[in-house]
Formats: sequence, structure tokens, C-alpha cells
Amino acid sequence: MLAPWRARREAEAKKIAARADANILAVLAEGQAGALAVIAAAQESARQQLTAPGVLVEGELTIAEAVEQRVRFQEEKRQRNISAIVSQATEQLTTDEVEDYEPDHDWTARFFNEAQDVSSEEMQLLWAKVLAGEVERPGSTSLRTLSILRDLDRQTAVLFQVFCSAAVVFSRSGESIADMRVPLLGGHPGANSLAEYDMNYDALNVLNEHGLIISGYNSIFDYRICIGVTDGAGNRVRFPFDFQNRRWVLEPFGQPKFDEPFDLDGVAATRSGRELSRVISLEPMPKYTEALMEFFERHELRMVQFGTEAPYQEWSGEPTS
Repeated sequence: MLAPWRARREAEAKKIAARADANILAVLAEGQAGALAVIAAAQESARQQLTAPGVLVEGELTIAEAVEQRVRFQEEKRQRNISAIVSQATEQLTTDEVEDYEPDHDWTARFFNEAQDVSSEEMQLLWAKVLAGEVERPGSTSLRTLSILRDLDRQTAVLFQVFCSAAVVFSRSGESIADMRVPLLGGHPGANSLAEYDMNYDALNVLNEHGLIISGYNSIFDYRICIGVTDGAGNRVRFPFDFQNRRWVLEPFGQPKFDEPFDLDGVAATRSGRELSRVISLEPMPKYTEALMEFFERHELRMVQFGTEAPYQEWSGEPTS
């Protein structure tokens, strides 16, 4: 009884479906036609922009060909950049033998992704030194530091070189840098007390914006563990600090007070700044060096070069009060 009715309903359903399919095909055809029109217009615009008037051009310049040429040019340039950085990194290695370890794949991917667009020879050298340092000392440069190095322009790199050249650095043997700062010598950065050493307030702001120095510009660090005197045997065991690629201790010439802190205030480097300082070549700072020595002398301390002018020995234990 229901068969005739069911047949009619199925026939009507098929008709509705057929009309729907036809409508869909029409819409698709219209869309494809529109897309082809857009592509044709873009091709014509590209040909007009890339071809000088009056020049006979053989063949059609397609968007795909233009994209292919651009990508090929960009990737070839990136490969040249990477090759140059890797080549310089091998020259920066201080040893022919390095530790056999599995590299951090995230670090490696980030490094080459950021370094591939570095074309400046000066900046390529910095990236090469970072790579060499990571090969010799795995984990010496963080991912955060790579991001900072990526945004570092040449002008900021020059400012940071001045900062590193004037900085005193404290680190235990074979360990990472614990403190790195440019002493304020009794002045205040807000009053441009470092301006005569090419570190005015604006320069410090630039370094701060790039994440190389901490804000505030007047933090302190206790340097009493760098104060040493000669004992009856001619030795005094103390931690030396670094300045201008040389090691120093502070020798008191008044009444030494080893139990009292010697807080050295100054503009301190961030962790990333300390990591990048290892790849910065220092410039002579005779004027600032003289001012730094005079500053310590006002505190009855004399800068003595470690291992040459006095028989100091480096302490391998923990600092004590």
C-alpha cells in the first residue's frame, strides 16, 4: 500500500537533490571564474610593474615564477649567511677537541632560524662566537639571549661594547658570571655621571630596552671577598675580579675591615647581558680605568693585578664574612 507513495517521495527527493547539485556546481563554476579573473588581473599587474615600457618580453611572467624567484633568492642568501657564521665559528673554537654530546635541538633550531637573516659582517662574528661558545660550553647561552641578540643592531652593539669594556666582573673559577657591573664611582646615572665615559643616560636606556642591563641603574653587590692582604707567608687567598681582560684583587692600605660589606653600586648587566659579554671584544678605557682606581683608593683600597704584582692565590672555597 505504501510502495507507490514511497516511490513518489523518493523521486521528488532525487529531483530536489539534483537541483541542489546543479546549484552547487553553478556556484563553484562562478567562484572558479572569479578566481581566474583575479589571477589574470594580478598577472597583468605584475607584468606591467616588472617590465619597463617599450621592452619586448618573451613569455608570460606568472605569479608562481615570481614567487619562486623570490624564495630562491632569499634562501640562497640565508644559506650564505649560515655558511659564513659556521665558518667563523670554527675559527673561534679554542680547542680542536670538543665534548661529544647530543645538542639541544630546540636551541639549534632557534639559533639557525635567527642567524639565517644576519648579513652584517660585524653581527655575523657575534653569532659565530655564540655558536663556538655553545659548542665548547653547552648551555652557556640561553634561548632568551638568542632572542635579544636577534634584535641587536650595530649601534646598540657598540654601546654594549663600551659597557663591557668598563665593567668589573666577578665569577668563580669555571662557573658562570655571578655579577657584572659598571661602578658609578660615587655619582648617579640619572645625573649623567657616566656621560664622560660614553655612557650617558640615553645610552643606558637603550641597553635597558634591549634587555642587556637591569633597570634602576644603581644596584649593589658585595665585593668584600675580593679584598686581600699579604700574610706572613706572603699569601692571602681571595677571589679576584676581572676588569679589562685582566684579574685583580683589592689590597687595603688603611685599616682593613674584612667583616664589613663592601657594597659596590653600579649599572648591572642582566643574565643575557652577562652571557653575551663573553663574545664582546673589549676596548681600552684608560680614562675610566684611572677613575676606577681613584675611586677604590678613596675607600683605602688599591687595585693590584692578580698573579703579577702580588703573590695572591685564588680561593677555591666558599666566601666567608
